[in-house]
Amino acid sequence: MGKTRRQVIVIFGTFLFLSTMQVALASGTQRHKWWTTDEAKEELKLTDTQVQEIEEIFQSLRPKLRELVQVFRQEEKNLAALMHAMQAEEWEVTLQIDKVESARGALSKTNMLMLYRMHKKLSATQVDELHNLWERRRLGREHRPRRRQ
Repeated sequence: MGKTRRQVIVIFGTFLFLSTMQVALASGTQRHKWWTTDEAKEELKLTDTQVQEIEEIFQSLRPKLRELVQVFRQEEKNLAALMHAMQAEEWEVTLQIDKVESARGALSKTNMLMLYRMHKKLSATQVDELHNLWERRRLGREHRPRRRQ
């Protein structure tokens, strides 16, 4: 696989992982601990040491990610309230938008660093297999009928 293609896959996988993590963290669940699934362990040939090290990375950053999700959600609520009231000056709305985007950026940065640290525990072949697994899961989700809310 070419270097550029691998980078695109890593970036795509990262954003897929990020969106899943944000939902899981915000709801207080651990819905996507891919390194603990039998499928990932088997396909990637993960060692017990790798699973343990990846879990440690996740657990070490989990409190920070939860905190950042809370900040992001609060800034979004503040923006919604400001816009709904229709009383603010445009500069105030702009300032609040900056706060929302800053919170989103901090969350994304922390999550990407976590993913990078996890990837460092894998061989190049394992990283490729992980992204293949993510791609298959993504395609499977796209073909399922959507549930009504």
